[in-house]
Amino acid sequence: MQTVDFKDYYKVLGIEPTATQEEIKRTYKKLARKYHPDVSDEPDAQQKFQEVSEAYEVLKNKDKRAEYDELREYVNNPNQFKRGDAHGQHFNFDSDFSAESQFEDLLRSIFGDRSAFGGGYGGGQGAGPGNASRGFHVRGRDLRHELQITLEEAYAGGSRALRIATPSGTKTINVKIPAGVTEGKELRLKGQGEPGSSANSSGDLYLRIGFEKHHLFETDGDDITLVLPVTPWEAALGTSIEVPTLGGKVNLKIPANSQSGSRLRLKGRGLGTGDQFVLLKIVNPKVESDEQRAAYESLQQKFDFNPRATLAKL
Repeated sequence: MQTVDFKDYYKVLGIEPTATQEEIKRTYKKLARKYHPDVSDEPDAQQKFQEVSEAYEVLKNKDKRAEYDELREYVNNPNQFKRGDAHGQHFNFDSDFSAESQFEDLLRSIFGDRSAFGGGYGGGQGAGPGNASRGFHVRGRDLRHELQITLEEAYAGGSRALRIATPSGTKTINVKIPAGVTEGKELRLKGQGEPGSSANSSGDLYLRIGFEKHHLFETDGDDITLVLPVTPWEAALGTSIEVPTLGGKVNLKIPANSQSGSRLRLKGRGLGTGDQFVLLKIVNPKVESDEQRAAYESLQQKFDFNPRATLAKL
């Protein structure tokens, strides 16, 4: 297999060896937009895109960058490195092996064994636009976005046409929302991330699910809660009330002598395998006539009831 030539990745990106990780990332994104074959009019755009992608893959990782920096120093100042020197702990610098060979070992440690591609690692000999399949393929970066959906969509499933901004432009994708999805879950859309150096090497798109605020329901994992206003007589005597759920209205039996804060369960009416809980809230009607006032006074006389009796024991 032909040994690849050593490449100075800092020169490929046009940055100083002292550049920060954030500067490396920012420079790569700028050059990737400039040279991406799908949008670039630059000469040899595909080859340049592969070169900057290869450089970024090596330099973005602090550990791999440290190994590369050590090898780069060896290439530029070989006389400083002696056999058995502590600097040789990563690469075992030996006069029997060329710097290019050790550079190839570094690339193999990052990209894996690419011998099936004819020994090219992209941007080297034989890796021009017409021979892209002979070089390594740089996988595009994964993208992550938030996707806000309604509780109705989370319950029943659905689809959304979503516009996503990527380094190579804005695109519209169709997102299938699975029934029962919960808040915080990530949906993976394979191949919808940042384009790579070849047709089948794009990254993935991860959509983190968030819920839009609902006018009726609160969520707690798979469960949902509805606050249900009831009258004093409904709570005292018991009744059956039609209540909303994400799957449609159902009849709920209110037991006699229910209190504000009583919690009733509708099994399986939440998200996925979750439940819907109904929290009762007794609402007293306003007194708007003498007759209504007399009705309250009659209740007062008929009930020997002090709701604060337990406070006297404290």
